[in-house]
Amino acid sequence: MNHAIADHAHSSPVEAFVARHQAGVWRWLRALGCEASRAEEHCQDALLAALHDGIDRLPTADANRWLRRAAKNLFLMQLRAERRRPQWHDLDTLEEAWLALAPDDDGADAALTALSRCLLTLAARDRDLVARRYQQREPRAATAAALDLTEAGVKQALRRVRDKLRTCVLRRLDADAPEHQQG
Repeated sequence: MNHAIADHAHSSPVEAFVARHQAGVWRWLRALGCEASRAEEHCQDALLAALHDGIDRLPTADANRWLRRAAKNLFLMQLRAERRRPQWHDLDTLEEAWLALAPDDDGADAALTALSRCLLTLAARDRDLVARRYQQREPRAATAAALDLTEAGVKQALRRVRDKLRTCVLRRLDADAPEHQQG
């Protein structure tokens, strides 16, 4: 899934609606514990249902709320069909935490800003690794050849970089949280 922010100046209203909401819905599903491929499916289904129901004509905050609920319900139906339980016991609390990241949107902007800042702190080789795998979507074998690593080495390096980024993003989000800004 392409999570890049697109230029919507020349797109149709439907394309603009999908571009505005797709990444946030997908991230929400992943936060719920949905596998990436299933999150992609549920995201598309939620967006199609939203367009069918005219949700694209609602204000952005209302559309975000509707899409989060629809995507969560699709994921929960999948889990019920598979006789599994969600990894989160209190999905309402999870949604509150999600909204606390950025109350005026789908919760993703604050995390993306933190991630952008954290990427700048990485060593040049780690930034190159991230760019090759996640921006350019280069196959692991090609990344390994370009960086003189084995495929297993690329996998391990990516795991290490993701751990660094996760720690950095969480630290930045915690530091930027409103309760830390009041005192």
